[in-house]
Amino acid sequence: MQKRLLAVLAHPDDESFGLGGTLAKYAAAGVDVHIAIATDGVAGSVAEGYEYTKEDLINVRTKEVEAAVAVLGGTLHMLGYRDSGYINDPANNHPEAFINSDEHEAVGRVVALIRSIQPQVVLTHDETGGYYHPDHIHCWKITTAAYYAAGDMQQYPQIGPAPYQPQRLYNSAFPNTSVKIFTLFMRLTGKDPTKIGRNKDIDLTRLGIPRKKLNARIDYREFWDVKRAASAEHPSQGGRGGPRFGMPEWLQRRFMAKEFYICTDPPMQDGKYVKDLFDGVK
Repeated sequence: MQKRLLAVLAHPDDESFGLGGTLAKYAAAGVDVHIAIATDGVAGSVAEGYEYTKEDLINVRTKEVEAAVAVLGGTLHMLGYRDSGYINDPANNHPEAFINSDEHEAVGRVVALIRSIQPQVVLTHDETGGYYHPDHIHCWKITTAAYYAAGDMQQYPQIGPAPYQPQRLYNSAFPNTSVKIFTLFMRLTGKDPTKIGRNKDIDLTRLGIPRKKLNARIDYREFWDVKRAASAEHPSQGGRGGPRFGMPEWLQRRFMAKEFYICTDPPMQDGKYVKDLFDGVK
């Protein structure tokens, strides 16, 4: 059986900064990995020294994600929506913003990918978007709807080649126990965990999922350097591989080389973990 995986994510860089270890691990194992990016990244901020990229940010971010996906070993699909920006960003009101797109049409784009690629496993963000980013939440919403619609011949009958139902739907998430550790570490090093990110608009203390709600854990220590290399292909996003939260790399590699997921379909009981997203797939 040829294993196929489709990850539907909001922005250029989510494939590397977020799920890069998982995607690299499965691609190296021979899984046909497909990565769909919903938006163009145009409303995102830029790292220091890359201010000049704002003049052509769509093309810059497109080239970066193409390079990053090549490092991970996947196939890239761009859905073509405009980045909506973070909470209360003026970009939220742009008529072409992803969050303002026609929901039926947006679901149809993902249905088309699912029916064409026929992945057994679909990945996307969770309902909080990880850090409440509007695009992440909208991506979760349309991908979840598309996952179920793709196998229903009564929905999107005009989209071929034929109805197809994937077997697993996972949402990317991370345990709040890790958040507590990072929060403590930041405070001990004199940093404010309630104001992180380039724009200091993310409150780390609000993030994370209770560990008992997580159903899958992917250990990617063997692919740590691959994820780091893919992240480095996003220099305009600050993806040059430096320490995170002020934590030295050896400590990151030891404790952070795991990516976690909630299994939405079929639902798993609290506290049950699998170490392979294809566990039980036929």
